Amino acid sequence: MIKQYREGKESAVGELLEKYKGLVNSIARTFYLKGVDRDDIVQEGMIGLFNAIVTFNLDGDVTFITYAHECIKNRILDCIRNGKRLKNKALSDSIPISSVEEADNCSLTPEEIAINAEEVETLKLIIVTSLTDDERKILNMYYDGKSYAEIAQSIGKNTKHVDNTLQKIRRKIKAQFNKK
Repeated sequence: MIKQYREGKESAVGELLEKYKGLVNSIARTFYLKGVDRDDIVQEGMIGLFNAIVTFNLDGDVTFITYAHECIKNRILDCIRNGKRLKNKALSDSIPISSVEEADNCSLTPEEIAINAEEVETLKLIIVTSLTDDERKILNMYYDGKSYAEIAQSIGKNTKHVDNTLQKIRRKIKAQFNKK
C-alpha cells in the first residue's frame, strides 16, 4: 500500500492509517501526560504513523510495523521533550506509565476497532481537506526529518514561521477532529 501511495493512490494512506490505528492507540496508552487529553496523545501518534508512511524505506530490511512503532513512539516522546524545552507545564510533567513492549500485547475490543476506523477516516479527511498547500509542504518536510531551520531555509522564511505553521496545523486538525 505504501508503494501505491507513492505512485499516487491517495486512498492507500487512509487504508494504512486505519490499519495501524490500533498500534497508535496501544502506544499512546503507555503514556500519561498530566493535563493533556488522551486524544491529543493519539493525534501525535497518528502524525508519527503518517510520518512512517511517508518516510519508510521499501528496500530496507526493517518491517513496516517495526518502523511505524518507532516513529509513533518517537513522535510522542518528541512532544514530551519539546514541552520540556518550551517549558510547557502539561508536557513537562509527562511520564510513561508502561513500557512500549507491554503495549504490543494490548488488544482492542470490536467497539474500539469500529471507533478507531471512524477516527482514522476523519483524520485522513482533515489532513487532505483542511491544510493549505504551504502547510502540507511544511508538514511533509517536517515528516522527512528536516529541522525547523532546514525547512525555514527551504521556504525562505524564519524558524518562528515554521514553528507557528506547525502549531497552526495541530490546532486545525484538533479543531476539525472535534467538530466531526
